[in-house]
Amino acid sequence: MTFDRANIGFFIAFALIGAILGSALGTLIARLVPALSIIKDSLTGPISLNLEIISFGLNLNLSAVLGLAAGILIFRKI
Repeated sequence: MTFDRANIGFFIAFALIGAILGSALGTLIARLVPALSIIKDSLTGPISLNLEIISFGLNLNLSAVLGLAAGILIFRKI
């Protein structure tokens, strides 16, 4: 896909889905092979947003970053 204004939504979707799947796969790998639990460790402290109505938080880890990069690469290949 070309990277223009019409495809920004697809780019964000690929990046988010890649990060979520990367984090999930990292957790699965860390449970199957405990020696690889380093990929599940947080790179930053917990980042959170509290709007009094809704709140959420995220932890950035190595597997999420790798998934994010894979999502961006897949977007560029399509």
